[in-house]
Amino acid sequence: MTNEIDILDRFLQTFSPEVGGRSSETLTSEMETKLKQLSAGQLPDKERSEVSRELLTNQNAVNFLLNQLDG
Repeated sequence: MTNEIDILDRFLQTFSPEVGGRSSETLTSEMETKLKQLSAGQLPDKERSEVSRELLTNQNAVNFLLNQLDG
């Protein structure tokens, strides 16, 4: 799981201006739960693609995930 987070982090750093310019929609409680599960390595594989899309299109999701990983 840590390797996947490292890969995602490198990807986001590479494309950060584009990601930062996209939507900053408020996260639903369901998405927050999924991001918490992802950070804990407990998100089922079939839900990872949905969360990945959210991370690519929503700066708030990226920030929330980073806070979970720091916290």
